[in-house]
Amino acid sequence: MTDLAERLDGIRVRVQAPGADIEAELRRRTGITLSFGESVYEFINESALERVLVALARLLWAGWQRQYRAAIEETDLHIDADDLRDANFFADRAKVEAVGTSSDERITITAVGMADFSVRIAAGTTRDIPEDRFAANAAEAAMKVIQNFQAQVDELKKRYYE
Repeated sequence: MTDLAERLDGIRVRVQAPGADIEAELRRRTGITLSFGESVYEFINESALERVLVALARLLWAGWQRQYRAAIEETDLHIDADDLRDANFFADRAKVEAVGTSSDERITITAVGMADFSVRIAAGTTRDIPEDRFAANAAEAAMKVIQNFQAQVDELKKRYYE
């Protein structure tokens, strides 16, 4: 199992936003890095940035899921529903609403079932804070939403399986 944990920790997903020179990388399950192409940050508004971050979140999650399934396939673990309890667990997991907010409270990311993402960026953020700080704050909010989701799923697993 340690080998699997190490392989899952080793998953790295790097994606680029459709139609924007903005990239994101996910590593070690919760580590997020956000980077902007030259002059992108200074000309993008919060509304457009919210849409881009939602697209990046979807792409990162899909990429992570693909690599996760590939890693699981190399083991004898079975992760699909075997019975009604599993099916109910998966249905409840799909309803888990996780929230992550940057410490400056300018960026909030919400995910329902890690499938339906939304991002809220406070008005004036791109004008008020520099690109590197925004990227760090977005990464912090993303890490918190992942951790919040994982904590809620762990509680759900206890309810169903312990």
